[in-house]
Amino acid sequence: MKAVLKDREAHAFADLSRDQLLAVHRCMLLSRKLDDKEIQLKGQSQIFFQISGAGHEAVLAAAGVTLKPGYDWFFPYYRDRALCLQIGITPYEMLLAAVGAKDDPASGGRQMPSHWGHPKFNVVSGSSPTGTQVLHAVGAAEAGVIYSRVPQIPDRASRYHDDEITYVSLGEGATSEGEFWEALNVKRRPTSARATVPHWCTRM
Repeated sequence: MKAVLKDREAHAFADLSRDQLLAVHRCMLLSRKLDDKEIQLKGQSQIFFQISGAGHEAVLAAAGVTLKPGYDWFFPYYRDRALCLQIGITPYEMLLAAVGAKDDPASGGRQMPSHWGHPKFNVVSGSSPTGTQVLHAVGAAEAGVIYSRVPQIPDRASRYHDDEITYVSLGEGATSEGEFWEALNVKRRPTSARATVPHWCTRM
């Protein structure tokens, strides 16, 4: 590692094995290659919509390594491809969503592509309006508060974990939306929010 890192601190990666680092790197590359393939398919009119997650791969792969699929709750936005790959959504499943196939686990082909979802991994498919996923995530975190306080809820043990985290992400353009500010005012449980600041914003 030291030869690759050069002047960087090698101890920053001390907790990760070589195999773990390679798996994260593979996830980042796979995310970029899937983006490239979908751009190609869109140019060939084989899919109708594509939003790239290029440039977001490293932070998303790291989040995917840290969080627990099927345990924590995920409310991603359309650029979170690398996160979804890291937690277990397959490239095949992503391409099923891209072409609107009925076997798409996110929505059976009814949702727009890049609106990630997978019940097995607790990835909740979001709505298209920018920023709405933040309120959905806070609602899920609030449900965790209720589950922690009401032991009579059926199947409580299989649906709630005392240390679960709700992950939500958004672009910086969504921080101008009312839903974002409402969510900040009601947050009471551990909710990991990630906002990205691209070179430009898709909405004004």
